[in-house]
Amino acid sequence: MKKCNRWISLCLALVLTLSFGMTALAAGDEKPILALGADLSSEQKATVLKLLEIDGNDLADYDVITVTNQEEHQYLDAYLSSSVIGTKALSSVLIRPAEEGAGLNVSTYNISYCTIDMYTNALLTAGLEDADVYVAGPSNISGTSALIGAVKGYAEMNGSKVDEQALETAVNELVVTGELGDSLGDSETASDMIAYIKQQIIEQGVSSDADIETIIRNAMKEFNINLTDEQVKQLVELMNKISKLDIDVDALSRQAGQLYDKLKGMGLNLDNIDTEKVGNFITRFFDSIMNLVNKLIG
Repeated sequence: MKKCNRWISLCLALVLTLSFGMTALAAGDEKPILALGADLSSEQKATVLKLLEIDGNDLADYDVITVTNQEEHQYLDAYLSSSVIGTKALSSVLIRPAEEGAGLNVSTYNISYCTIDMYTNALLTAGLEDADVYVAGPSNISGTSALIGAVKGYAEMNGSKVDEQALETAVNELVVTGELGDSLGDSETASDMIAYIKQQIIEQGVSSDADIETIIRNAMKEFNINLTDEQVKQLVELMNKISKLDIDVDALSRQAGQLYDKLKGMGLNLDNIDTEKVGNFITRFFDSIMNLVNKLIG
């Protein structure tokens, strides 16, 4: 295994060295997206920009959009009470495009409820990939509305329309994961289990409620977690929605590889994970490496 890791590291180093100029240029071609809460006061906006390390005089270097409280209610009312959502949109998001294959890297500032893993899982569901995402609030806030800004901003970056179904499902996932984390008293375990279940459902092509429930109950055993019938029902409904989305399997596989190592270290039995598909992604990745090397040498 150590020899394999060394070989992988050498290959990655070679590719990074050979393709640095091209990949850096590709990522640099796009402006970062800054999605600001529409109700930020001047002082709050200055605080958010400082947290995101953005000079207010350099906003022309960003594609700036806004997220309104109306949009928050549009996507969150089905899952959260109006009193929780509030009357002001304050969460803000900075999205920097990254090189292909870099994956999602999320950082948060003044976000008290949504964890990095919760954002990562939900944003993958919404279709985001290969980006550095920074979520900030002017003070300690839940950060649920930042998901809307991230998805809206990513669509803007790609010149596409917001996938309403994917966004609604991602919001659903964020809320369900948060509630599960509260119930377990452990947000990280809740996020890990959601990612674990989602990975198996997508890769196995499972779509029936019965099959989804089987995967969920198997995951409960693996994680040594007891859920109520109502919580299982919520997860079945969520995973049913996720199974119908056109989620990038390669992006999910990258996350699965990291999750696989993490869960294996926790002593979980992962024999039922389709590691062949994760391996297929790695194989395709190295095929692309060799193609690039051959082109450069040739």
